Amino acid sequence: MRRSNYGLMMGHGVNAKSNPDVLCIAEHCGRQSAACVTDADCRHNMECMTKCGLTNHKCMYECMNTYEDEVFDAFMKCMVDDNHCMTLTPPDPAFRCSPPVSALGDFNLSELTGRWYIVLGLNRDYDCFDCQITTYKPTPNSSNYTLTELYDVVMLNGSTRHMVATQQVAQLDPLKPAVLDYTNHLMGITMYEKWQIVDVSQSGTYLIVYYCGHMSADWWYEGNLVYYRQPTISPEDYSKISDAVRQKIGHDVGDYCRPRTTSCSYMYL
Repeated sequence: MRRSNYGLMMGHGVNAKSNPDVLCIAEHCGRQSAACVTDADCRHNMECMTKCGLTNHKCMYECMNTYEDEVFDAFMKCMVDDNHCMTLTPPDPAFRCSPPVSALGDFNLSELTGRWYIVLGLNRDYDCFDCQITTYKPTPNSSNYTLTELYDVVMLNGSTRHMVATQQVAQLDPLKPAVLDYTNHLMGITMYEKWQIVDVSQSGTYLIVYYCGHMSADWWYEGNLVYYRQPTISPEDYSKISDAVRQKIGHDVGDYCRPRTTSCSYMYL
């Protein structure tokens, strides 16, 4: 899900008022900048995105899906998170999330433990990658959980690249146990999300989620997704999910994407 945020970031990240501050980069990020210049993938990433222009988001996604690496992440972290040498301009500064009226009254983090497949999603930018396989495990020496998500992206040459993202999950408000806080570091940028568990099946086979995230004071995004314990939804559960999504969120599940969850390369699990 949040794994595609980096595409939107860079798609709107540089304009006439927020070009990276060259002096700031020279002062604070010289080492990371030099590393990017000498690293083929990081250099190609920057060159590729520059050719895309400022509004061709599909082009931006393809560049990053193809060339992103640790050197690029470190450069972005230094410029954006650590030293504010580059300001990220949101696509819609006025946008704010519209969460459901309420989440479940009771939820235990342990219910997330194990493997889930994202089988349905609302946000086309965040929720619709193929082969999204998510595993939750307790974080050692902590009350939090760690989420590890595998997903596939398409590179410029048309081939598939297997990606991995991790997040920390916390249950911070004892009065709202079904509202969870997620922290994600992707492409060097820190993103914060608040998830609401909207519905859980009695059998534990599916879980319906709404999330609201932000990466700056005026950059917000939201979405809905359905976790399922198996790669394919049973007809019975699909009917129940459809009813719950309509009743609790007001959506037609037919408007959701259905990422491919079969014929995935499980060898990289």
